[in-house]
Amino acid sequence: MKIKCTLMAAIFALGTAAGSAGAIDIVDAQWLKKNINDPKIHVVEVPTKGESISGEHIAGHMHIPNTVVVNRYLDLGNVYAIPPTLYPAKDQFENLMARIGVSNDDTIVAYDDKYGIFASRLLVVMEHYGHDTSKLKLLDGGVVHWKKLGYPLVDKHADIKPARYTVVKMNPNVITWSDVYRDTVAGQSPNILLLDVRPAAEFNAEEIRSIRGGHIPGAINVTGTLANDKDEHTFKSVDEIRKIFADAGVTTDKTIYQYCHSGDRTAHAYIVLKTLLGFKDIKIYPGSWSEWSTILSLPVEEEVWYGERLGENGKKVSMVSK
Repeated sequence: MKIKCTLMAAIFALGTAAGSAGAIDIVDAQWLKKNINDPKIHVVEVPTKGESISGEHIAGHMHIPNTVVVNRYLDLGNVYAIPPTLYPAKDQFENLMARIGVSNDDTIVAYDDKYGIFASRLLVVMEHYGHDTSKLKLLDGGVVHWKKLGYPLVDKHADIKPARYTVVKMNPNVITWSDVYRDTVAGQSPNILLLDVRPAAEFNAEEIRSIRGGHIPGAINVTGTLANDKDEHTFKSVDEIRKIFADAGVTTDKTIYQYCHSGDRTAHAYIVLKTLLGFKDIKIYPGSWSEWSTILSLPVEEEVWYGERLGENGKKVSMVSK
């Protein structure tokens, strides 16, 4: 327990320092329990499986007290775009914030039930649209760790007072497929490192979740959730996390372009690198593999088409009956 407390103290000391310099903060369950009734703090859950379409609570779905719920797929995707996994458009974002009662000067504590992947997406989208990062906080361990501590859960959502939210200035932390192609595939800038934070099976085309499997040429693979404890969902020590990335060549002297499958894991890794490890220059490609793999003119390394698989000898084998 003493080791855990020392670790968390180190995390929050770093998180607070980084937050003042523009990084999203990380808070522990004890901090949230103490501050949960602060009227300027809004607790937002982004569950793995969407509970509702328009914010209605479903009986039996338990939440941390004072929680409002955001649907990852309907609220945090772009309904105007292909793929819809792109981050929401400005008007969508403003309408979402107003609907869940968040105004420009409010503090947000976001959590989920999967290592912070989906909560991170919300926070990174908010950072992209200019929300003060010192008021954006990720709950370490999410509801999984909260439950393990025996903290209270409630069978309801918080009451919402509609608010007004206006995007004033956007943060240029998001890039497009053309930026990735120009700077890492065609141009291959020595100062830019392309980081794929998907599970290794997706990177190596052993698991295919789009029309093509594989990865963007030149990408380095580090699965972002290796930074988390599998059981508690909390973050490992900063030294452990730094070693995981450094062993793969991911170091602070590089500009990081990163992607995943659909913009969730890359948001999580963005917070890991920026808040915990002190990286200064990170760009997110939210279209990620969902977009890149479907633009058939774009190159793919270790390419395997959906319907094929890699045989034991490394050759492609069709899975489609003839």
